[in-house]
Amino acid sequence: MLFLKNTPISQILSINEMIDAIEDTLKEIALGHGFELPRRRIHHPNRMIFGLLPGSVHGAMGAYLQTDLDRRIHHETVILYSVDTGAPLIFFQDCAINEHRTGAAGALGAKYLARADASCVALFGSAIHAESQLKALAAVRDLTQVRVCSPTPEHRNALADKLRSELKIPVQAVSNAEEALEIADIVITATDSRTPVFDGNQLRTGTHITSIANGDKTRMRQEIDEATIRRTDAIFVTSKETVCINESDIFRAVRDRTITWEGVHEISSLLLGSVAGRTHDRQITLFKLQGTGIMDVAIGLCAYEKLKDSHLAQRL
Repeated sequence: MLFLKNTPISQILSINEMIDAIEDTLKEIALGHGFELPRRRIHHPNRMIFGLLPGSVHGAMGAYLQTDLDRRIHHETVILYSVDTGAPLIFFQDCAINEHRTGAAGALGAKYLARADASCVALFGSAIHAESQLKALAAVRDLTQVRVCSPTPEHRNALADKLRSELKIPVQAVSNAEEALEIADIVITATDSRTPVFDGNQLRTGTHITSIANGDKTRMRQEIDEATIRRTDAIFVTSKETVCINESDIFRAVRDRTITWEGVHEISSLLLGSVAGRTHDRQITLFKLQGTGIMDVAIGLCAYEKLKDSHLAQRL
C-alpha cells in the first residue's frame, strides 16, 4: 500500500489529465461500468462534519472522506482498494484531490455547454474552489477577461492578483454582481452562500453557468436564484440521485414546480450523446455540479498508476 500526504495532486497529474479522467469516468457511469453512492454526512453537535463519498471504476473502489468544521478545520482522505483482491492500494491524505476534481468537472461542463466563442468570466467566490474552477476552465477555453466578485475586498483582490499573474490574462476584482455579469458569457459560482449571489434576470443571453455549492438538509446552500433556474434552457447535474438525497436547489426547484425533472439531465448522458446540450447561441445553460466519490477515485487511480513505480509515495 502506498501513502501520500500533503502533496498536491497537481504535482502528480496535469489539469488536462484530470479533466480527461473525469470525462472518461462519467461516461463509464452512463454505460453501467462505474458505480457510486450519493454523499452522506454526519453532523456532530460541535458542528464538525464527517462526509463519505464512495465510488468504483476501472478496477478500483474507494471513497473520499472529509472532516470539516466551518472550513476552519478541514481534512480530506482518498483511499483506493483493488476490486480483485480487496487489498488497499493507496491512501492520500490532504492532497487537494477534491478541489482539483471539482475544478476538472466544472471545466468539462463548460467545454461542452458554453458557447464556442465564450471567453469572458464572472467568478463568484475567492477561496480555493473558485481558484480551481477558473484555472481548470482556462485549460479548455481561451479566456480574455475575468472579473472576481466576493464580499471581502482583501480576498477578491488577492485572488485576482494571483490569477492574473499565473494565467497571464486580465483579471479584475469587482465589488458587485452587476459589474461582474455585464461582461460574462461564463459564470462560475464557487461559494458557500446561503442566499443567491446574483440576480438571474441580469444574465446575458447565451451565458453558461457552473454552480458548485451543494448543502444538505441541515446545511442549506443557495448560490443561484429562482430566476436563473427559470431562465435556463438546459440544466445538467452530475447525479439526479445526489440532487434528491441532498435536497439541493435543483431538487427544491422541481419540488416547487419552477422546473420539472424532464428538463434536468445528467451530464454523463450529454457526454455519450444521448441528450442534446446547447442547441443555439442564445440559450442559457447550467451545470449544477455535485461532487461524487467516483471522481475522487478516478483521479486517485490515475495518480496511483504514476506513483506505483516511483519513489514519490511512501510504502506501508
